[in-house]
Amino acid sequence: MGAGAAFGPGTEAELRRLAAAAYPSEGCGVLVGSASADGAMSVRSVSSARNLSERGRDRYELDPLAIVRAERSARESGLDVVGFWHSHPDHPAEPSRLDTERAWADYLYVIVSTTADGTGDVRGWRLGDGGFGEIELALGDAAGAEAGR
Repeated sequence: MGAGAAFGPGTEAELRRLAAAAYPSEGCGVLVGSASADGAMSVRSVSSARNLSERGRDRYELDPLAIVRAERSARESGLDVVGFWHSHPDHPAEPSRLDTERAWADYLYVIVSTTADGTGDVRGWRLGDGGFGEIELALGDAAGAEAGR
């Protein structure tokens, strides 16, 4: 579904670190970068946010103040909030029904599968008319070189 997303230098490692640190609860945060006219995204930074959900082991509710702070910081750097991430402890990196119901169109949603041993799959999703569709993520050092252009 649409164009993919490339992670800049160090962003995948930071995402995995934050997701693993939240285990056994769901971690969550904001993705900052840029989007091109064709919908391709470049993720330049990853931040963590408080999970406000009372059911933090299997739900997330990203603190709205974290979004406001990320938007302000991004604007100062000429960037935008391009999406959000959260982890799925002991579950696949696929959107749940609740994830789909709460998602906003046009944003990148990255889900990280986590276990007691660390992180697993990292997958990207974008909401369309028929629900979430998976998009290709370019992760790692090769992606960083692409994203930095």
